[in-house]
Amino acid sequence: MDVNKFIGSQIKIFREAQGMTQDQLADKLGTTRQTISRYENGDRKTTQDVLFELAGIFHKSVNDFFPDEDNRAPSTADVVAAHIDDDTSETEQEQIINFIEALKKARNQD
Repeated sequence: MDVNKFIGSQIKIFREAQGMTQDQLADKLGTTRQTISRYENGDRKTTQDVLFELAGIFHKSVNDFFPDEDNRAPSTADVVAAHIDDDTSETEQEQIINFIEALKKARNQD
């Protein structure tokens, strides 16, 4: 599951549920309609700051932007890797995930 696409679809669902246009949401976030469109399409990653702003605008929890267990929620490592940096490649994200998983495994063996 592509976390960015899931988050984007949640943004769109929450925005439409409030009868808000992309332009209106862009104004509230101090950005452009194109940026909102890219978030909603999963073409642009949202930062933690943006997610917290969106949660406030939509009166939702930040967790509401992520898949629940029924949707096979990504691991914490997946979420961290996906939001490290817009310039992080897929390969680098996989390396970050592997590193985090190795740390967790080592911690559990202690």
